[in-house]
This record gives sequence, structure tokens and C-alpha cells, in this order.
Amino acid sequence: MFTKDQLKAINTEGNNILVSAGAGAGKTAVLTARVLRKINEGTHINNLLILTFTKAAASEMKERIRCELLNNKLYDELNLLDSSYITTFDSFSLSVVKKYHTRLNITNKINITEEVVINIIKKKILEEIFNENYLSPKTKFIKL
Repeated sequence: MFTKDQLKAINTEGNNILVSAGAGAGKTAVLTARVLRKINEGTHINNLLILTFTKAAASEMKERIRCELLNNKLYDELNLLDSSYITTFDSFSLSVVKKYHTRLNITNKINITEEVVINIIKKKILEEIFNENYLSPKTKFIKL
């Protein structure tokens, strides 16, 4: 069922694991199998940190783990699932920054900016740069 590399990712111990592959390559299945192995060896689900790049991937990961816990009758772990850290890199990083905001000397009233907002701001800044340089062009701008 799993390839040699996938089995290595599932069974490697004592190191952090980064699973990177294209869509449909089995990343979620590999990570789910790894989590189940860790649980069967005595680690509680809420003692694991499981990070993904997208909210959709985090949600899918949590649901797959939920199904495996049900299939394996691991009801105690199932009760811990909703309090576990299965989230995105962004969300986890934000929680760390908010928790330690005083040490970072920043406010705890920060959030992750939506990409749409970032793109609007980027576009506005680029328009300002271009408008400014159209009015008094510099050599570098003309070459650009």
C-alpha cells in the first residue's frame, strides 16, 4: 500500500518529518498513518503538533484521523481530537506570537491578513510607485 519512502516517513522516529509531494501523492494518508502509529505507541493525539499549509488540508487531516480513531475504537483519543493542534503553519505561528506578544514587544491584537487584502495593498503600492516614476522617471525605472 505505501511506498518505501512513505513507510520511512511513517516510521522514522527521533526526528521532525517534512512530507512534501504533489497533489494526490498520499501526503495525508502518510501523515494519518504516522499519527496512528504514534497513538498506538502511547502518544496522545493532543500531544502532537500537526501542521499543514492550507485550512482545507488541516480539516481533511483531522477528519481522516477521526475516521481512523473510530475504526480502531480509540475512543479516548477521539475525545482529545478537538483539543489537538491540527492546523496551518500560519495559524499555529499566530497563536505562538499572540501567546508571547509581550516578549516580542508587540500587541496581541494581530491577525493573519487575507491574501485578497494583501493583493489589493500590493496593487495600490505598485500603482503609487509607477505613478511617481512616470512623473519624474529615473534611469532604473525606464530600463524596467
